[in-house]
Amino acid sequence: MSKPVVFALLGIALYTVLGVVLEQRLAKYNNMTLMCVYVPVILVAIVIARYVMKTSDPSFDFPVGWDLVIVLAVGVVCAAADYYYIGAYTNGGDLFTIMCISILMPIFASVLKFAWTMTLPNLWQVGGYVLAAGAVVLIAKGSTQ
Repeated sequence: MSKPVVFALLGIALYTVLGVVLEQRLAKYNNMTLMCVYVPVILVAIVIARYVMKTSDPSFDFPVGWDLVIVLAVGVVCAAADYYYIGAYTNGGDLFTIMCISILMPIFASVLKFAWTMTLPNLWQVGGYVLAAGAVVLIAKGSTQ
């Protein structure tokens, strides 16, 4: 398995664990409160990761110029995404509905990539989008019964 696939699978697995914990134990709290508690943990993890990477990988390169501005913008987007993701649980959402809505990410990503690069997805990708949308509709319908 390639490194990007492993990273993506680990990220999905961790977000799944996060979803279960949010639904079962933390949904009673405000999403902003939860973020205020876990952001310091992220900062500590960043400092530790930076130290480890700096000592083990001398090619660590910090972004400068417009790349730094883009990284800061990505940080704002990540914070907003976490706010709304956590808010989905703290506002009464259930695990299956929220996780199944995440199936739509490839569709949104494809639309954004098309707007950015003006390259159309191939037929296999379009078929996957249709199946993903169908899965969300079926699961949402099953959650309401």
